[in-house]
Amino acid sequence: MTKRDALTCEVQIDGAWCAVSLDEAAINHPMDVKRCPACHGQVMILGAYSGPNVRRSMSHRRSHNGCPRQANGYTGTPSPHPQALK
Repeated sequence: MTKRDALTCEVQIDGAWCAVSLDEAAINHPMDVKRCPACHGQVMILGAYSGPNVRRSMSHRRSHNGCPRQANGYTGTPSPHPQALK
């Protein structure tokens, strides 16, 4: 996993999933549904929504130990989220 991948999520725009940066998701799509590009589980963007030095991160709404992008609890075997968004 590259650092660039860690700073992206997928946003549902007009019925299609589009990969966007966490900054773009938080600023331009705050109310749109977001999912993890690795396991397709629903995520939320954490961090301040204003200010010049914002550090954003992505958090799964429901924990899943099969997602390589989830630092805590990853078992080492990737698998789809049990409540994956299609």
